[in-house]
Amino acid sequence: MKKWGLAAILAMSLLAAACSGGNGGGDASSPAATQAPSGSAATSAFDTSKPVTLKLVLLGPKPADTDEVYAEVNKILKEKINATLEVRFLAWNEYIQKYPLMFAANEDFDLAFTSSWAFYQPTARKGGFLELPEDMIKKYLPTTWAKQDPLGWEQASVDGKLYMVPNDIFESGYALAIIRGDLREKYDLPAVDSQADFVNYLATVAKFEKDIAPFGGPSTNLNGVAMPVMFADLERLFVNGSVPLVYEMDSEHPKLYNYLDDPKYIAKFNALYDMARQGLWPKESIVSKTDWHAAFKAGKTAADSGNLPTVAGTMEAILLAHPEWKPEVVDLTPNAKRYRSPLISNGIGIHATSKNPERALMALDLLRYDKELFDLTTYGIKGKHWEPVGDYKYKSLPGSAGYPPDGACPWGWRTPELYRQPEGAAGELIKSFYDKWKADNIVDTKLATFVLDDTNIKNELAALGNVQKTYLLPIYHGLVKPEEGIPIAKEKLKQAGIDKVQAEMQKQIDAFIQSHP
Repeated sequence: MKKWGLAAILAMSLLAAACSGGNGGGDASSPAATQAPSGSAATSAFDTSKPVTLKLVLLGPKPADTDEVYAEVNKILKEKINATLEVRFLAWNEYIQKYPLMFAANEDFDLAFTSSWAFYQPTARKGGFLELPEDMIKKYLPTTWAKQDPLGWEQASVDGKLYMVPNDIFESGYALAIIRGDLREKYDLPAVDSQADFVNYLATVAKFEKDIAPFGGPSTNLNGVAMPVMFADLERLFVNGSVPLVYEMDSEHPKLYNYLDDPKYIAKFNALYDMARQGLWPKESIVSKTDWHAAFKAGKTAADSGNLPTVAGTMEAILLAHPEWKPEVVDLTPNAKRYRSPLISNGIGIHATSKNPERALMALDLLRYDKELFDLTTYGIKGKHWEPVGDYKYKSLPGSAGYPPDGACPWGWRTPELYRQPEGAAGELIKSFYDKWKADNIVDTKLATFVLDDTNIKNELAALGNVQKTYLLPIYHGLVKPEEGIPIAKEKLKQAGIDKVQAEMQKQIDAFIQSHP
């Protein structure tokens, strides 16, 4: 592989920093056998004589048939609460930069997807979201108030106040890999059951398949792990993506430490460096704006990764379009612990300056519990994108390419009563993995409801984020040899205030643990 000069590497990392903007930070269990009401009690109790258009911001790529789907959604909302939704999507390669800016600029919108990994707490503290007092929730979200797991409200509390309506589905953000089984068989490779098997598969593709990229590459975001499927066995979690401080997932009293001091992390970075030397991802991946999930579905890469719903959905889409590719979902670290994602991993917030917050909440209550609306926004148009299989499963149709199931960011209003599992291999995959994880692997971390107050360390976190983008991302992507780059990164982090940040975070964690025994 061509060697990269220091100037080129720094230019790449600075471009990555410019592209990534701010700082980013997360399956479903089988639904209960109860029938949700067809609508919310709130829809008939209030004056809705004035028609309103509610602007909703979601994350991810906009599916081709979104406008058609939401035209049907709006027919129902118009009848029930005299409102319509106007949907805007922020693509994965732009949301980190654009999401905080739309609040800072006070853009005109009413509802937005939000999450513990997508700016919920900092946006709430900056006044971007409307506070949701209990009486307001009871009045305009009556079904949600009656059915939401109380743990979700506890986790959504920021300084004792609520600014989000969390989703209500069991999840684990644990990452899995998905590969092309036909390519594995073509080169007579063994089943991929470990990280070493995965690297061998990618290396074989790199050697013999010149028209396919083996893999999209490590993350371009700062999230505590450069490449989740290769780091999961370390069983570490982070508090804030702007700083390389992690803690042991199952610790009763978590203690933060700099992962750049951990030999196990150094070994991982050396492995990534070796993988990059073998050409296992494009050299420009550090600045790429490619949607790698879409690239894998299109046959442009030989592997992808993501959480269980993501890879199961990918497998389902490929089985419909290219069953000859024989997609295989693999757990590279089957014995590793994995954490239960907090319910605030997905949710909806109301913009603080919304002109129609009451109607927005009424619409949200319907999205969560009106069966027709839930099915439309989650699975698309019945008969075109999907068809029901009983009350709790669905079958994707060829048209689902235009509106992938659970793929248009309906995650903020997921509820267990209405969430369907796919019929066939993908549904069986989800059930088998979740059954095993719940029995053997799931950990409830002590910091699941911890919320960092960054008031005293805002400037340092911003500076540390910039240092990581400049000096750590190139290490993530194998552009800089770890033994050369890590000492420089550590020195720059020290100059940017990592010691102060670590002390402040640990102080808050200690106080939280003391108050939550």
